[in-house]
Order: sequence, then C-alpha cells, then structure tokens
Amino acid sequence: MTANRAAFDRATLAFLFVLIAITAARIVALFYIPLGLYFDEAQYWMWSRSFEWGYFTKPPLIAWVIGATTFLAGTDAEWAVRLGAPIAHMIAAGAIFALGRAMYGAWPGFWAGFGWLMLPGVWFSSSLISTDALLLPLWSIALFAMWRLVNTRAWAWAAVLGLAIGVGVQAKYAMFYFFLCTALAAWWLEPVRAALAKGRGLLATLIALIVIAPNLLWNIQNGFVTARHTAANAHFDNTEMFNLDELFEFIFGQAGVIGPVIFIVLIWALWRAWRRSDGLSTEEKFLIAYIIPPFVIISAIAFISRANANWAAVAYPALLLLVTGTLFSSTDGRRTLVAATLVNIAIGAAFVGVVAAYPALANQAKGVRTARGWEETANEIARRAAVQPGELPFSAVMVDDRMTYFELSYYWRQARRAGAPLPPVRMWLLHGTANNSAEANDPMRAEEGGRVLVVHLTPAYLPLVATDFTTFRQVEHLTVPLGGGVNRELEISVGEGFAPQPRDAAFEERFRQQMGLD
Repeated sequence: MTANRAAFDRATLAFLFVLIAITAARIVALFYIPLGLYFDEAQYWMWSRSFEWGYFTKPPLIAWVIGATTFLAGTDAEWAVRLGAPIAHMIAAGAIFALGRAMYGAWPGFWAGFGWLMLPGVWFSSSLISTDALLLPLWSIALFAMWRLVNTRAWAWAAVLGLAIGVGVQAKYAMFYFFLCTALAAWWLEPVRAALAKGRGLLATLIALIVIAPNLLWNIQNGFVTARHTAANAHFDNTEMFNLDELFEFIFGQAGVIGPVIFIVLIWALWRAWRRSDGLSTEEKFLIAYIIPPFVIISAIAFISRANANWAAVAYPALLLLVTGTLFSSTDGRRTLVAATLVNIAIGAAFVGVVAAYPALANQAKGVRTARGWEETANEIARRAAVQPGELPFSAVMVDDRMTYFELSYYWRQARRAGAPLPPVRMWLLHGTANNSAEANDPMRAEEGGRVLVVHLTPAYLPLVATDFTTFRQVEHLTVPLGGGVNRELEISVGEGFAPQPRDAAFEERFRQQMGLD
C-alpha cells in the first residue's frame, strides 16, 4: 500500500467516524432539546398529514420527509418531526467530503466535510427541520455530480445531476440558482462547456424538468400560489428601498452562519482570486462560479428590500471547499483552518449550552423564545375553550396570528386523538384574502361564529377583530412563563355573531391607523 493510498484510507475512515458519531449525537440530542416546534415546523407537520405535489408556501419535499420520519418512528413527537434535519446534514457533509477529496485530496476532503458539520448554522439547522436543511444535501450532490461530469464526461453523472437538481427544486426553489451558477461556470471554463455538450446537459435538464413537472402542474392548478409567495418574501413592495443597513446586516450575518474566521478567510480568498483572476486553477474558478451568483443576487435583494442571512445558503458548500482548498496549501493555512474549525465548535457548543442550561439568557433571543412554552400555552387555551357549566360551548377558537394557529394545531393533536371536545381552530382574515396556508386552509367562517373564543397574540388587532362580531368582550390577559423571567402574553376574548366587516378602503385605513403605519 502506497503512502498516498494509506493517507486516503486514514482520512476516509476518520471522516466516516466523525460523520457517524456527530450525526448520532445530534439525533440523540433531538430527544432533549428544550424547545417546542417552531410554528414553521408545526406548519410542515400539518402538511405532512396529506400527500400533495405542492403547498401554499413551499414545494412538497419537506412535508414528505416529515411524513416519512414520523411514520418510521411510529410517533409525531418533536424529535420525529425533526429527524430529517441531522440526517440531511450528514448527507451534505458526505457529498462535500467526496467533492473535496476529488478536488484537493483526502485530507482536505476530511476538513471540508468535518468543517461543514461544525458550521454554526449547521449546529442550529441540525436541531430543527427546515427547507434549507433538505436543500443543501441535494445542492451538494448536484455540485459533486457536476464536477464528476466535467472530469469523466459520463452520462451517468449527467443523470445524477439532473435528478439532484429536480429533487432539490422540490425542497426549495433556491435550487434554481444552480442553473445560473452552471451558466457562469460554462462561460468561464471550457471543460464545463465540453461536459455539457453532446446532449449531456440536455439529458440533465430533461431529467430535472421531469422531476419538477408535478410541482409545476400543481402550481398551475393553484394559481402559482407557492411561486407568488416566494416572490413576495423579497418585499419588493417595500416603500423604503435602497437600505444599506439591510445589506450590511445580510453580509455580516454570514459571519454568524459560517463562523467569523471562515468569513474573514472567504473575503480574503475572493479578493485574492480577483487580483489574480488569470492565474486561478480550474477548481477555484469552478467553486467561485457556484458562490458568486447567489451572493450577488441576494445582496441586491437585501439592498433593495431585505434578505435573511440563510437565503444565500446554497453558496456555502462551494464556499467551504474554496476556503479549505486555499488554506490547505500551506502550513500556516492549515493552522488557520484548524483554528477556524475550533472557533466554530466553540460557537456551536456555546449555543447548545446556553439554550439548554441558561433560559434567562437564551430567551433574550427572539429565535429561541418563540419556540418556548407552546405546549403549556396550548394547554391553557384548551382549559379556557372547555365547556363551562351554564354556558354554551364554543363553536370555534379564532386566532389572529398564524403562529398560534399552527402551534395549537400541533399541540392539541393528542387531545383530539383522545376524543377531547376541543373546538376547531380558525384564522381571522385580516385583509379578506388568504396570505398564508393557515388563512387558506381554515379561515373563520360565519356559520361557525355563534360563540367564539378569540385568542390574540397581536393585541393591536383587537379593536379590528371586535368590529367583526355582533357582541364582543375581553375576558382576560393570559401570561405563560417561558423561563428566565420571559413570558408569552396573550389576550383572551369572547365574540358572538361573527359577521366580518367589508375589507374595503375604509377598513384598510383603520388598520393602518391602528398599526401606526400612517
């Protein structure tokens, strides 16, 4: 056995060990996460109860995965709903290791794959189910298949590429960035153009389109509701355009997702690449082609409107490989790579430790406290929705926020299965038309509006909600402790005779005045 072969074997075995160990630890940790489902997760769980080719705000893969994990687990407890997340990141890390090995060698591949598992964003993403968690392994597989196609010209890799792209689109529409990145790579690199020639690119495209077609047909049949929602997320209707603060927040937010050291090295690597563009290797050009388009487009969106840091997530696999390959070429660089990984481990461990052991501190972050105490909240609302002696039963529980709708739907599931006489949960329509899946699926109906328990998570809506009932009275202020001195505050009301006011210009004006938007 040659030294190179031995090194390859040691690197592969080392990576498989850390991959299995870390994934197993993260799966076990799902049982002990002190956070309830985020409302997005509860929403995806609701979707998972029926197989569709699309849903109001997302393509269908996330619902299918949750349906599969909860079926195989035999339960729809929080850990089973989230089970797909650490497994997805395991697959992504495996694909990144394979690509790093093919590009730079076995040990750079190890550090790229291990580095992926240690990214702060992956620490967080492994603990909850999201469309990004499912998109990234498919993007990573497509990236690996593309590189293998460039180097082998094998039709099989063209087929794998098309399949990965197609399934990736079913996870999140951000997968379409892959076409743009590939176009840039083909313009820049002759080997990419040659790989896609003679029908191989056409085969990949056809396979991708076949896989995408059912969701496209679903969107056609449903007025392109998912596509319209995706476009609306960018908030191009924002009256305050050209926001430098949003742009800087997006750019520097990347440091929190990929780690501060990797972020600094990335800036340096891109600057270095720009300075010596004529001397870049094929590997560097290939990876940069899959980094720049998402960052440029999302940065433009952030400047014009707003953008979340994770919207550029598809650039992270190539980004990490570029940083790893650049640093591994020198002794000082390898030391920096180790330091960057250790910093990210510390950040991830600190996040886990604070969330688990210091609720008073953790709950200062909105992203943490919004997932606290929903089972307790649901139980408190259930007690108030129960039939009281001498009173008529409630015909519905109406909520004015989709967060409350999805959380109640999930945390009432066991009571409903046990036959508890809980009223149906309905959404109040603020604007008269559905703007989310809660409003689309279960709007408050006049025929169910005889006697309604109204739960307000948004107190500013209360005067507007009151005008939609013949009689309306506030009952109580509900406080649910979330830990560490942080509470969830809700208003409870009872309305009778639901007869919503016309959502005309006068109503919209009252809404703007109530919310202080004028």
